[in-house]
Amino acid sequence: MVTSLPFVVGLVVGGYQLARLPLDRERYGRVLQWCVGGMAVFGLINVALMVAMPTDDAVTLVGWIRWAVSFGAGIGFLIGYYEAKAIHREAIAQRSAVRAEELERRRELLDYLNALLRHEVLNTANVIEGYASLLDDAAADETTRQYAGVIERQATDLTRVTKDVRLLLRTIEEEPTLRRVNLSEVLHDELLKVQDRYEGVETEATVPDDIYVMADDLLRRIFSNLLANAVEHNDVRPPRVTVTATATAETVTVRVADNGPGVPESERDALFESTTGRTDHGIGLTIIGRLADRYGANVELTETGPDGSVFSVAFPRPDSEAAESRTDSAGELSALSAR
Repeated sequence: MVTSLPFVVGLVVGGYQLARLPLDRERYGRVLQWCVGGMAVFGLINVALMVAMPTDDAVTLVGWIRWAVSFGAGIGFLIGYYEAKAIHREAIAQRSAVRAEELERRRELLDYLNALLRHEVLNTANVIEGYASLLDDAAADETTRQYAGVIERQATDLTRVTKDVRLLLRTIEEEPTLRRVNLSEVLHDELLKVQDRYEGVETEATVPDDIYVMADDLLRRIFSNLLANAVEHNDVRPPRVTVTATATAETVTVRVADNGPGVPESERDALFESTTGRTDHGIGLTIIGRLADRYGANVELTETGPDGSVFSVAFPRPDSEAAESRTDSAGELSALSAR
């Protein structure tokens, strides 16, 4: 009984461990076959020994059979268990290799699309925009100038969309390297750009000095897109944009409010995840969502209606546990990417 006990315990513990492994169900049958096979083979060997060395003690005979069965079952289970683990590891390795190959193909495709957008679409749009401007200057009548203006505006729009798509590709194909960025300076710079770009826009800012978040050089695109969205989709004159930043021990929250007509109800679901179902290209909002994920931030439409909308972006503080966790994750991803 002493020599049988380890194999019985091994079967119980091994069965428990086997159930915890993420194996295919068919592997259980294979382990059972090894277990029964080991029990049968070792049992037959010991039956032959019993015949060769007979004993009249029934207790000894029962103990011998019990030991042979438990030993054979334990050895068979051990072989089947490690075979199943080896096959499982091989399957994982094969799936990982397939995923790595697929990711490499996708990366090559993204690189190709990025190069295509940069060298073909963007350059062509710039050429069209330039010639449209020349045509506008040389136009002899108002109709020609109007047509030239339409061409130039469409080419400018195509250039903007192409740059946005390239930025989306960049957020997909590269892992972020985050550092402390002065959010206060970014917000003030972007508000100045909005004032220069859009005539008559009214801006108001309540932003404390030296608020930092963990980000990179793409951070400003979140707020340039939010501010542009607040002005371009505003039919109230003059358009007004209010930016408020607040900081707590855990988060830094920026609210961008406008006095526009609000976001249509049909466009509010998955506002930052999808580019479909909206009246504009939708890429600017998608970029905001992607970049927010990049920094571990949360962006949402907190208020909207006929009197305006409010978008909020909440970042983890650089010294908070959430920010440290996000930075560690980004570092691990970068290290894996480098490998």
